[in-house]
Amino acid sequence: MICAATWNVRGLNGIAHQKSVGQLVGDFHIKFLGLLETRVRMHNVHKIQSTTLPSRRWFVDYNGPGGRIWLAWCEEEIEVEILVVETQFVHCRVTDRKMHTKCLIMVLYGECDLIPRRKLWRGILQLSMGTMDEPWILMGDFNAVIDDSEVSGYAADTSASIAEFRDCVTDAELLHLPFMGANFTWHNCSDGGRSLWKKLDRMLVNEAWLVKWPTSKYISATPRTSDHSPLILQGDDS
Repeated sequence: MICAATWNVRGLNGIAHQKSVGQLVGDFHIKFLGLLETRVRMHNVHKIQSTTLPSRRWFVDYNGPGGRIWLAWCEEEIEVEILVVETQFVHCRVTDRKMHTKCLIMVLYGECDLIPRRKLWRGILQLSMGTMDEPWILMGDFNAVIDDSEVSGYAADTSASIAEFRDCVTDAELLHLPFMGANFTWHNCSDGGRSLWKKLDRMLVNEAWLVKWPTSKYISATPRTSDHSPLILQGDDS
């Protein structure tokens, strides 16, 4: 299984953020990385990439503002074929050159608002129909919670938002990958009565994934320089 990770870095222009990404990759030996909310302008892309992970191959999505989704991978060890690019996700096939195993990976960053996020749910449902036989993992910031227990603080998500996310997971026949570490993956960095925690980031898989890698799980790690926890895929032969 490929050692993969995703992280809403909340900006990648600062040196501290770039170093933090490099340290994360080194600490966990990550071969495939999805970065969200980089806030890097197009004319600065190559500069930021060369100082963050200079030896990696990159794919950058600028369908949305501010470089919503970036992918970085170790080309000597894995091959990445980009299959579908949408504003809220990048869907690809990843091949481990050494183990000769393949899987589908969707790195996603859901819209904050309910109505535009519905396009993400439709995209997931559509792709799920053609991925039943291939191991498939979805990872990233869904910007939604699955139930009220995934919120702690002064505000809760609307019942419509929760229901639509839950329906998407059910209809696409997705499963929640077990995790270790922090239950809440995002904090609004506010003190006192305005403090808010949510589980916005997660990894979901299809049944074929668990058949192939039954002991796989992910780590919800400390946020480091972001307000989101990085998620690191672990287990089996990773």
